[in-house]
Amino acid sequence: MLERLLFTLILLAAGVVIYQLSVRNQIRRTSAFAQTDPLLQAVKPGVPTILYFTTPTCAPCRTQQTPALARLQSELGDAVQIVRVDATEHPEDADRWGVFSAPTTFIIDASGHTRAVNHGVADDHKLKRQLQEAVN
Repeated sequence: MLERLLFTLILLAAGVVIYQLSVRNQIRRTSAFAQTDPLLQAVKPGVPTILYFTTPTCAPCRTQQTPALARLQSELGDAVQIVRVDATEHPEDADRWGVFSAPTTFIIDASGHTRAVNHGVADDHKLKRQLQEAVN
């Protein structure tokens, strides 16, 4: 019994490490092209951006992520830009950014570098904290 528990904990730890390495790689890879990516051509330079991938059938996007982004936009105003991308209409963009689920949000700092990625719903408090970390 103890051996099974130990084995399960090792598998869990390995999964967490692999996921964290994957996220770091995704941030590093997207930072390399974020400044010149066509999705971000219309953003104002010098202002942090949230790149938000969604789909029409994504219930958490409609009920949680979109309202969280609306609250954040209302609170921060012009201090943040939000770019919404329908991954079903733009699958090549989703592939380029490494999006495998909706919602996915990327925090891009004022200089155009990816600073964080969230797979799944990220509430407005988490997004605000990530934006503040991107400014510092």
